[in-house]
Amino acid sequence: MDIWSKEFAGRPECLVEVRRFTCAVLGDCDAAYTVALVADELAGNAIKHTASGEPGGEFVVRLTRFANRCVVRVDDQGGPSTPALRVPGEQDEAGRGLAIVAMLSASWGVDGDATARSVWAEITFDEVPAIPRPQGPAADLSHQFRAKRKVGMTTDDWKR
Repeated sequence: MDIWSKEFAGRPECLVEVRRFTCAVLGDCDAAYTVALVADELAGNAIKHTASGEPGGEFVVRLTRFANRCVVRVDDQGGPSTPALRVPGEQDEAGRGLAIVAMLSASWGVDGDATARSVWAEITFDEVPAIPRPQGPAADLSHQFRAKRKVGMTTDDWKR
């Protein structure tokens, strides 16, 4: 198991960096693009619907890679509503993000509350190993980017 995490400013223009980070970590393969799309959707929701999108806000993207699956998690600064699937009308321009996440992932969920939340999705792959060892830009990434603990939750903080 390999884990990477990186903190981002809560601005829409940072979504391209989320996708670049994901692809750099996972390498050039179809699986990386699927995970990058899921990460983009979860990060976009954090920016749009939580305090992470307010001035000075931030969020953390965490990727955990296993041999045949990847878990992408976005830790945000919480918000007034809980993420949920919705059924948008045909003319609606928004509201499909979590439906895309649900379609591409084996499972997804939400942990936390209005002050700090994690939204995660587990993406599984048919081939083992589906995601190659990092090469190129990702070879220089440390296995664990240290993110500020004040943003969202980490599994280290969970009490079960």
